[in-house]
Amino acid sequence: MIKASGWPLAADLLAPDADFTARLDGGLVPLHWACHAGKASLLKHMIEHGANVHDLTDSGQSMLELAITSGHFQTVMLLIDRLKTTGAPAPAEALKKRLTEAFSNGHPDARNRLQQTLRDWERLAKTAASPRPSRPS
Repeated sequence: MIKASGWPLAADLLAPDADFTARLDGGLVPLHWACHAGKASLLKHMIEHGANVHDLTDSGQSMLELAITSGHFQTVMLLIDRLKTTGAPAPAEALKKRLTEAFSNGHPDARNRLQQTLRDWERLAKTAASPRPSRPS
């Protein structure tokens, strides 16, 4: 999988116990590279081994923003699913618009799945943010 992904450095840098957000030789950050390059299988491997999908680039870009630029639907969906499960806030309107535009010309099933996933994420975020009623003693 690592060889097939086109990973430009030694494979042991992607071992399960590696720090996927560590800056390597030449400034390359494995998680950032996988998101930006749309490497879904490599991203899945990193997520399964504890990659921090909340990481930001030096310029402040999120992993989701990097994945959008890749144009790779599966990579974006892997990130969204992981962000949702970690309780990340739903994306701001500008980012939702970028997501929608990035995949507006794709397969209708992909567009529909993205729209439903964004609605689910918003619902989950609202539920998490709303105060829970106290139980009577």
